Amino acid sequence: MTLNKRALALIFPIVLLGYALAGAMAYHGYRTALIALQKAQLNQEAFQLKSSYADYMSLESRLLYVVRNSNAFLLFLNETDEAYRTRALAVGIQDSLQSLDPRDDTFVSCSIFQSDGRLVFHSDNGQDPFTTLGERQRAFARAAIEDEALTRSALIVEDDGVPYLLMSSLVQERTARQPVLSRLEQAVLLQIAIRPVRFQTIRTALEAEYRTRIEMSPTPLVPNGEVSAVVRLAPDLYARVTPPKSYLHREFRKIAVVSAVTSLSLSFVSIGVLMGLVRRFVTGPVEELDRQVTGIMMQQRQDIDVPGSGEVGRLAANVRRLHWELDQALKRTQRLYETDPVTGIGNRIYFNEMLERFFHEERTTGQPVTMLFIDLDHFKTVNDEYGHRAGDALLEAVAQALIQALNETARACDAAPGIAARFAGDEFAVLVQAGPRTAYVQDLVRSILAMFQGGFSVDGTRYPVTASIGVASAPEDGATTATLLSCADQAMYHAKATGRNAAAFHGDLPALAWTEGSPRRR
Repeated sequence: MTLNKRALALIFPIVLLGYALAGAMAYHGYRTALIALQKAQLNQEAFQLKSSYADYMSLESRLLYVVRNSNAFLLFLNETDEAYRTRALAVGIQDSLQSLDPRDDTFVSCSIFQSDGRLVFHSDNGQDPFTTLGERQRAFARAAIEDEALTRSALIVEDDGVPYLLMSSLVQERTARQPVLSRLEQAVLLQIAIRPVRFQTIRTALEAEYRTRIEMSPTPLVPNGEVSAVVRLAPDLYARVTPPKSYLHREFRKIAVVSAVTSLSLSFVSIGVLMGLVRRFVTGPVEELDRQVTGIMMQQRQDIDVPGSGEVGRLAANVRRLHWELDQALKRTQRLYETDPVTGIGNRIYFNEMLERFFHEERTTGQPVTMLFIDLDHFKTVNDEYGHRAGDALLEAVAQALIQALNETARACDAAPGIAARFAGDEFAVLVQAGPRTAYVQDLVRSILAMFQGGFSVDGTRYPVTASIGVASAPEDGATTATLLSCADQAMYHAKATGRNAAAFHGDLPALAWTEGSPRRR
């Protein structure tokens, strides 16, 4: 045996073993990255499923509230002419749906049951005039009555395979108010059903993509396997998506084959030259890129350095661009998530986040927090007489006026500006880091009341709306966010009861509310 053969016999197994180990490590790394990517994608798609379900739940809750408090429903409960009250309620329900969700593709039905489980009314916005209420929906209503559940919601599937999102509420006959538990025989059950088409479309697409069934359970679920996502659709409904093991095995096999072939090919190349080139032009830059990506994931870096041209440079540039796009998408999503689409100011989610932040600062620095809960009086009259576009324009103008008043008052009092948000419907909320007896809060209340003196003008049209303001502060009125909200709400209703276009401080209850032009409290 020649020296060359001996050298070959000595070097070859070492090189083969080295590249075999390198191939195994590469396989493990790519496998881990693929699993992480699939897991992130699955979580994102599961979040879309959750968002769609939440949208339907919100629509159904609002529709149930509107129908329950509508004149048509009250007429139904008190009218003896069955044909007339049925027709009037059906028209009222359709108008309520159009006001809440103007899209024509949302199937909604409304049913009313007596306390003995007998169906006395059913109407839907479908095209088939001969549709009847499914047995599973009837069973849901009977169970809600038997369990004496004041409110209940669930996702059911009828025998024909069509899913429905149900929400029911027990109401007192004649008055349409919450019934007395001891007199449920005098109550009726109002049940709203919606076909969650978008939710079912996302669900079907997920099941088709991952070749698995989405598990639904009323009890909390945990991820099952390396790639699995769990979302909470409702307080008592959880969904879990777990692709079968075979879903990723094909990709794993491709990675394994590529790793093996690469290891064998590199084994026939001179170890000295090859390893030097690999370390300089491949392994080193890739490791540096991996280190930078890991630093970003660990929030130790903000950006990725692009190491010139070549494959690794292009990969680094692509990863850098991907990171930038994901960061921008996250910021846009955050803005949309926290912004009210009608007024352009913060929504209730944004308000709750800022309330928690202000409470944290109050606990750490002692800086008091004051909340102004503002309810527009007679806003429904604007919607009824001028239309919902005028109502939306009024809400937007009020929101901008609140922001302007907040900023101007803060500058005048040399104080930190607070925040304003649309709380819900015609309700707004303002948070400032100041005590309720300070000039800042007093002047701000005066400024807001002055805006509504004689109504509120939008583009030359003066609408007959006023504002009722409830003022509460922490820690004086409430030591928790829930308590502060409740106190401000109580004060607002007290102000509304005293004549409207007035403000009431919770600390003064049951003292009379004070109106614009009253002397400043000291």
